[in-house]
Amino acid sequence: MQAPLSIGQHEHVASHRAALRPEDDAGACTGQVRLAGPPAAVAAAIRSADPAIRGQLIGQLQRQVGNGSVSRLLARGRGPEVPGQMPVQRWAVTLPAATADCTVVVNWMNQHSPYRARSGWALTSPTFGWGGDFKYDGSGASMTVSIANPTVSLSTTVDMPSWAPTNLAMKPAWATMTADLRAHEARHEEVATNWKATLLDRLTSLSLSIKSQAEGPAAVGKAWAGWLVEHQADQSALDPFSALLDCSGGGSDSADAGSGNQDGLELAAGNDGDTDASA
Repeated sequence: MQAPLSIGQHEHVASHRAALRPEDDAGACTGQVRLAGPPAAVAAAIRSADPAIRGQLIGQLQRQVGNGSVSRLLARGRGPEVPGQMPVQRWAVTLPAATADCTVVVNWMNQHSPYRARSGWALTSPTFGWGGDFKYDGSGASMTVSIANPTVSLSTTVDMPSWAPTNLAMKPAWATMTADLRAHEARHEEVATNWKATLLDRLTSLSLSIKSQAEGPAAVGKAWAGWLVEHQADQSALDPFSALLDCSGGGSDSADAGSGNQDGLELAAGNDGDTDASA
């Protein structure tokens, strides 16, 4: 009997995309670039665009078809996923490129990030699935269920902010912050990758006592759910995390964001752990 696919979905995959309409956002450019054509051609055009145009196009597509669809579109034609090197979908930051104040950027991000409910600016979302055949041994009180020919799948998306500032102080500050944030997300990817192997090992060696074959699927499903809780605990152990958006250029006027001190140094929060029920 073929086991049903059991999916563990990140509880924070954004189902609501927060993006102001241009007419409602005084800081947004009203000009838009639009693409139409076969999905593969659209994906290739986006990947080859300069950062500013790429952000506009991805933001447009996210509003039209959602983050998940955009991630799958941009993943077309790419090789196997490697932690820290897999395709990254981008949510567009529509602030004017010349913005020079870190506080303005941080406040805008906190209000518009798709993950603002947890003060996050980025999100790594691993989704696990399993397959195989239920195998029953014994009878009565000695009956057990196991999984023959087990398989485990892992699909991961990484969502990062996209912006191309032109201010001379903001450019390196933004680049440093996003590099730190991306490195943190790669740690979450690594946890998920390691857990894929762990889940396969556990399915391979699984043997559960049951009273009847009818109890088999539920027993395996319960074990799977428990393992995903363990995976989430490992993801949560990496958070909270904050990357610095520092416009001070290393000067002595740097200050912590939200502390009421001088402008100059702001915090960019990473996602608050990835769940399956994985930053």
